[in-house]
Amino acid sequence: MKTALFMILFCHTAFAQLSLEAAKEKTVSKYHIGASTYFDGFVGHAGYGAIVILTADGGAASFCDGDEGTVLVKLTKSGMEQFKKKVTHKGDEMEPQAVAEDKAGNLYLFMLVYDHTKYRGGNERVVCYNKAGTLLWDKYIGKFSAINNPIVSWVRTGQGGGLELRGHIATEKPEEGKDPVYRFWEATLNSKDLVTPRIGDAIDWAKSEWQ
Repeated sequence: MKTALFMILFCHTAFAQLSLEAAKEKTVSKYHIGASTYFDGFVGHAGYGAIVILTADGGAASFCDGDEGTVLVKLTKSGMEQFKKKVTHKGDEMEPQAVAEDKAGNLYLFMLVYDHTKYRGGNERVVCYNKAGTLLWDKYIGKFSAINNPIVSWVRTGQGGGLELRGHIATEKPEEGKDPVYRFWEATLNSKDLVTPRIGDAIDWAKSEWQ
């Protein structure tokens, strides 16, 4: 009987998961944080990058702007703060988008950086930390230009262990007075800083699938 009770308690402890509401309370509410509204719809969907996510170790992570600047907050499964990392500011403005986790527990922070001396739009920046909170790398995956500058709009944990990214990109300079033609873009990303992009068909923004 004692053995059975021990096993029940052990299993409950081993597989406990912090709730999404508790994670929001201890990050979003505590630090009064906010991020890109485009990623709001992914909150609570397992495996997808968002302002706050539940992590594979039973805890949670949140990345956004708040009272203490642009920060990554990692929580344990009991809701304790495991670590907090302030992200180095770059450019004139930074727009946090989402945090995502790969199968090894590495955390990736996605944000748009604006440098008005170079380009009026944003450049996609990704910062990667390991599960202990050690910075692995910090890079741009595009450039400050309207051309060949991918914008990420969808992130999730990939089957290969890294991340799968989707978004759009313009590959050709538009005619005078016309908007660029944007194409479907996807890539894989892992903790070794590798990006494997693929560019697809032109996007018809009038179709409901792109709304």
